Amino acid sequence: MKVMVLGIDGYLGWPLALRMIARGHEVCGADNFYTRKAVEEVGSWSAIPIPTMEERVKAVKRVFGADFDFREGDLRDYNFISSFIEEERPDAIIDFAEQRSAPYSQIDLNHAVFTMENNVIGTMNLLYAMKESAPN
Repeated sequence: MKVMVLGIDGYLGWPLALRMIARGHEVCGADNFYTRKAVEEVGSWSAIPIPTMEERVKAVKRVFGADFDFREGDLRDYNFISSFIEEERPDAIIDFAEQRSAPYSQIDLNHAVFTMENNVIGTMNLLYAMKESAPN
């Protein structure tokens, strides 16, 4: 089965992608790396060092002997997600591409608006792209 993981760089997306690859599934994924940028923006850091996506891709190749198609992109960009789905033709799509931090969303108006745009418009774009590009 071919699985598309959106938000693949995140704390849920990456372990899921590894599990799917370990079980023999073909995986493709996308991320806009926004969480990494937000952590840096607020002057924080990860308790556990997180490898770059390039390092992760190399590790998957080394450990599992598998390749996967990763694309940096944003679900708010309809053309990006539509073409990605159309090109990959996944059997399943798992969407973790949300801004999930309630405290971050309440920093100020700009952060609240970003959260709404990212989560609502991004999901709407995904649903319409699925309808148009992968209706089954």
